[in-house]
Order: sequence, then C-alpha cells, then structure tokens
Amino acid sequence: MRIEFKREGGLAFFPGLARPRTVDLAALPPATAEALKREVREARFFEQPTTVGGSPTMGADRTRYTVTIEDDGGRRHSVQLVEPVKEPHLRSLLELLQKAEREHRAP
Repeated sequence: MRIEFKREGGLAFFPGLARPRTVDLAALPPATAEALKREVREARFFEQPTTVGGSPTMGADRTRYTVTIEDDGGRRHSVQLVEPVKEPHLRSLLELLQKAEREHRAP
C-alpha cells in the first residue's frame, strides 16, 4: 500500500514546501504499517467522498490535506481532508501519516 499526502493552506503556508509526500508501508516498521492499514480500513477510506471536513464558513487559511491511497489490489482513491476533520478514524489516519512521514525524514 502506498499513501501520498499533500498539505495546502493554513497559516504560515509556503507553497514551495508543499510538495506531495509518499509513504510506502513496506518501508515502515511493521507496527506503524499495521496501524496505518487498520485506520484506512476503519475510516472506510475507499468509501469516503472526495472532500471531508471543514465548515460552512471556510476561509482561505484552512489547512487542507489531499490523501491518495493505492492499495495492493490496485484500487486508488483521493480524499481532500479540510480542517477541522471531525471523523475520528480520518483524524487518526492523518495523524499517523504525519508521524510516519516525520520518522521517515529523520536521519
């Protein structure tokens, strides 16, 4: 399973630093990879609409994350998560992705 995510918007947003990040679960520690797989299942990611979260009074300073997941069977789906993301499994998935990406960057 490969997961790509990109952050856009929010306070102190720098477009040049907003390139997509890719997390390949095969390259992660087994416990982290399993936690991500579990959250993808529990969030029913492949059944989510293309945009989740936000509020009727959304502003330009809202942080948005575009998450694209390709599973081992070749299914591919993208969801834009707009802060605040209130669905607990999607929130947890986003937090796990951010943590995995930080750990992958660390020396």
